Amino acid sequence: MLPVIVGIEGPVLTAQERELFSRLQPAGYILFSRNITDYELTRELTDDLRALTSGPDEPIIAIDQEGGRVVRTADIFVQHPSAAELAATQDDVLITRAAYYNAQCLHTLGVNTNFAPVLDLGSTRSNALPSRCWGTESQAVTSWAGIWNRAHARAGIVTCGKHFPGMGAAECDPHFDLPVLHGTTDSFLEEAAIPFNALMPELPSMMIAHVLIPEIDANLPTSLSPALVRDFLRNQLGYEGIVFTDDLCMGAIAKQYSPAQSVALALTAGCDLPLVCHNACEHLETIAEAVKALPEDVLEEADRRINAFRFPLSARTPMTFIEWHDYLQDNRAFNAEVPSLQVAAPASPVQNY
Repeated sequence: MLPVIVGIEGPVLTAQERELFSRLQPAGYILFSRNITDYELTRELTDDLRALTSGPDEPIIAIDQEGGRVVRTADIFVQHPSAAELAATQDDVLITRAAYYNAQCLHTLGVNTNFAPVLDLGSTRSNALPSRCWGTESQAVTSWAGIWNRAHARAGIVTCGKHFPGMGAAECDPHFDLPVLHGTTDSFLEEAAIPFNALMPELPSMMIAHVLIPEIDANLPTSLSPALVRDFLRNQLGYEGIVFTDDLCMGAIAKQYSPAQSVALALTAGCDLPLVCHNACEHLETIAEAVKALPEDVLEEADRRINAFRFPLSARTPMTFIEWHDYLQDNRAFNAEVPSLQVAAPASPVQNY
């Protein structure tokens, strides 16, 4: 098993992807809008990925399906309210129902892991987060995101809190450049990291932000930093779940490191599953060589957590055509119950993937 999550280029697997995935055995895959053009075709894609996976455990099949401007299912007529819109209702029943409708769609597509909820504190800064956050105060984020997270989990979809240790104060979008934040581990625990710390017992996975925090590590971005991942998250806070990186193809990382370099650094830092979301086939061979060169204890530690994470994953039976039609009607009716918000949000690649 290759400890990496990879992106797929289109709605069907290419011959190159089939050969590489079958031989190198990535631990999992991530879907984007480019992969989801028809719900039945998407289920065929995820079933193909399962068939290529050797061993008894399911591959991780993930998605960023937060709601609002980060929804990957627009082409199959599925939208969901944003975190900001749901939080504004202050209605725990409505938030629970939103998670349920989201999970229903993911099950029928064959997805088992959702890279949500966002646990960053919202702000008006020009980063990738406006409208994606559950609030500007740690208590609000913890409360509303926690309700959504628990409902999502009850519906059978694995969740992921992101972007640790909190990047709401970032002044730029990491899709383009590496943001610089300032603070010690103590200061993050007093504010930005509170939702992560509070919800840690119920989060099976977390995603590390791409930011530079000089007071914690002056040289390496947080997603590649042993001081942040191993020392702070693992040792100080005691987190034992899976740790994903954010996409290593983002400008914050890719401007300085190749995918093979950043994957190796992330695993050495204590992350379990680096994400390589774009043009993965160009890099998988060199990534595999870089991973093979890592110390055995690093790989054993990641393998142990990955196997525990994958063990309970399972695929549910997809909806029939009639059930899907009824779902679309019900989901549209639900969306109409949630008042829309006009939130100023700078354009970001995150909304177009």
